[in-house]
Formats: sequence, C-alpha cells, structure tokens
Amino acid sequence: MSDATDNNDDSIWVVYEAPPDYPDKYVARRLLLNRPTGDVVIGDTLIDVRSKLPKGLFRLERSDRDDPLVRESWI
Repeated sequence: MSDATDNNDDSIWVVYEAPPDYPDKYVARRLLLNRPTGDVVIGDTLIDVRSKLPKGLFRLERSDRDDPLVRESWI
C-alpha cells in the first residue's frame, strides 16, 4: 500500500462498500488513467476511509452505471 497522501492529477479514488476481498470494510482504490494501482485505503466506515484519502480531492456521487458496491469516487 502506498502513502494515500501521494496523489496524481490523473487519479481517481473509488470507494467500495464490502468488496469481496474485504467483506466487512469500506475500501478506496486508486485508479491512474482508469487502470488499477496498488494504492488502497481500508476503513471500518465510510467516514473512516474519507479521512484517510489525500486532502484536496473533490467527491463525485455514484452513478447508476457504477458497480453496485461503489459508494462514491474522489478526484
């Protein structure tokens, strides 16, 4: 896991609720140019994960086209 404070302008953090690999957690995964990276933030609550994301990001509401596990995204 990389330091969540490292950010790139082409990055998006996608926050999932109860993904298969962490069924009792919220998980944010960083995508770079829509490709997965090894960067991940894990928390017990959505607020916990939000507090661990890099500062200065802008939250995007989930879209109807998103995977059902997606709660929100941050750019």
